[in-house]
Amino acid sequence: MKNILLLTDFTDKSENAHDYALQLFTGQSCDFHLLSVQKFWEYTMDDLMVANPKDDIASALLNDNKSDLQKTKEALILKSKDEDFNFHTMVDYDVFTSAVNDAVKKYHIDLIICGTDGKSGIIEYIFSSHTLRIIRNTDCPVLAVPTEYSYEKPTAVQFILDYDDIFDECGKVVFLELVSKFRSTINVMRFSHGFQIDPINYREEREAFIKFCLPSPVIYELHKDQEPLMIIKKSLSSRNYQLQAISVKSQSFLERMISESHLSEIVNAATLPLLVLRDCNS
Repeated sequence: MKNILLLTDFTDKSENAHDYALQLFTGQSCDFHLLSVQKFWEYTMDDLMVANPKDDIASALLNDNKSDLQKTKEALILKSKDEDFNFHTMVDYDVFTSAVNDAVKKYHIDLIICGTDGKSGIIEYIFSSHTLRIIRNTDCPVLAVPTEYSYEKPTAVQFILDYDDIFDECGKVVFLELVSKFRSTINVMRFSHGFQIDPINYREEREAFIKFCLPSPVIYELHKDQEPLMIIKKSLSSRNYQLQAISVKSQSFLERMISESHLSEIVNAATLPLLVLRDCNS
């Protein structure tokens, strides 16, 4: 039984991500946990004035969310009536990433799925979008689904190894299960730069990746001192992928500001569902 955390803010991007999740896990037994995190500042004094006097503040803030979440749950049940899926709902008014991490721990979540609209800017670069905050502040794999993306079976997958990532089998369980289920072809794009601190034996890495993914076929490409986003976009335009994957390390605020990692750019530029895996050595 898989435990999947579906994040929702009741927007089109959330609904699209939910639909993608239902199709991705068709034929499997899954528990889907729907989480809505309410921000205090979205409420006005009027909202509290019309609340039931017998309710505490928390109840007053969360009642509308509970109602909307129940409607979302009922819609998902209807869409997946022939599947072995169970749906659970929860609302929280905690700090966003704290609420997500609490749910991951409490329900033994295997994968977080959320929608992303790819918006970027200086504020997001400094403080991060919700998607980036989840990626940087949780140890659970995350699947970010772009708003406009319609589900296709991930039979061709692009796996990105950025300069600061050394391939390791640890933390790749979800990835291996997906490529095995869909018998995917995997195109590994290894990026390397002259300032790389840890030496990498690319031949050994290639052989380890191929062995790990058997029987799925693997194509391994090495790109030295090239701009990752340009190479990734070129590859996407010439080949029909349905999923991208990348593994990441945890970074502090200061480390992120001075790092040359391309995580933010890759997330914000994603036009395909992006599976973000956790480096066990983070």
